[in-house]
Amino acid sequence: MNISLYRIESKPELRIIKELYQAAFPEKERREFSDLEKLLSEDVCFIYSINAENTGYAGFCICWDLGGFAFVEHFAINPEKRGLGIGEKTLSLLKTTHKKTILLETEPPVDEITTRRVHFYQRNGFRMLHRFYVQPSYGINKPEVELKLMYCGEEPDSTQLDDMIRRVKKYVYRVN
Repeated sequence: MNISLYRIESKPELRIIKELYQAAFPEKERREFSDLEKLLSEDVCFIYSINAENTGYAGFCICWDLGGFAFVEHFAINPEKRGLGIGEKTLSLLKTTHKKTILLETEPPVDEITTRRVHFYQRNGFRMLHRFYVQPSYGINKPEVELKLMYCGEEPDSTQLDDMIRRVKKYVYRVN
């Protein structure tokens, strides 16, 4: 099955991801949808609709190109289309599209679902960074969340990782 990434560029196009976005991520780990709409004008933010051959819309990915690396903010496949290789093919496409180290956040592997998620990323070439990390708050009344960082590509040294985290906080979360 072939898949493609389509860059969403308008509010009407963005509606296709709304239900999955809100279902796949707890409120504390996502933006308000109106804030997501504002990202459409960001040159460094790519909101992709994942389209699968013969089945259409299969999920979405929000990816930031932050200079020397790419940051995957959110990534979800429709539950009824999981297990078809769409997630693996999407990560492969992201690697060839962005051609640089990719960084992402994931929940710590504390139960079956979160452990499976980490193993999925590991099967697809990602490695865990053993650094304490807290995702900044997405807004008023939303807490910071302790997450894990994973990367694919060249392993960042401590100084590079500090810079990557600083850029993520500045551009993605708008905090210094």
